Amino acid sequence: MTSSDQRGIVRGCCLGLLVLLIALGGSVFLADRALASPTLGAPPAGPSHGASETAIAIALGTEMAGQLIQGAHGVVVLSEQDLTVLAIANNPHPNEFRDLQVRVRDGLVVVSARLSAGPFTPTGVARISLTLQPGPTGPSMAAQVPEVDIGMLGLPGFAGSGLASQIDGALSLDRLFAIDPKLSALRTDIECVAVVPGGVAVGVHDPGVPSVASSCG
Repeated sequence: MTSSDQRGIVRGCCLGLLVLLIALGGSVFLADRALASPTLGAPPAGPSHGASETAIAIALGTEMAGQLIQGAHGVVVLSEQDLTVLAIANNPHPNEFRDLQVRVRDGLVVVSARLSAGPFTPTGVARISLTLQPGPTGPSMAAQVPEVDIGMLGLPGFAGSGLASQIDGALSLDRLFAIDPKLSALRTDIECVAVVPGGVAVGVHDPGVPSVASSCG
């Protein structure tokens, strides 16, 4: 074997080792980012409308009915605590998504949960925008998930596509408004949904009165 052949083998081995070290370093970095605790701020805040989905529905129905007695439009705000109660009550996979919490940050609904990943329990975070869309039983709140993170590691945009339907179910206006007769009567008269500081505002109007999309603020 010539000296040039030996040098070529050495270069090849060093290059392979370098690639392996880079791959290992990248894996360690990604794992470290995924297992890091995300910065979410203070726990979900109130005021609380109840400790169960039913209690929240009754409280909101009473509040909306009282507002509509005084005027043609009414707006109630589901606080971060309310949204957390609803998310826990409608958690589609309670064994996989634990310690669910809902906050409002920078005009988005931020849902966090501890995930089951073998011996690890990283925190998954979904940032959600909400819009009001036409539906068969009246306007429906639709969720879009522009960002999903595991710990401090951002995932590609398509990773959030499967979460949208689950979040729609967890924060469903159809389900919430069906619980209390006062809310059921207003189901088709929802005029706006908006993420506001501290929660999600839902506005309704009297039948026969034009809706005002800006009434949620």
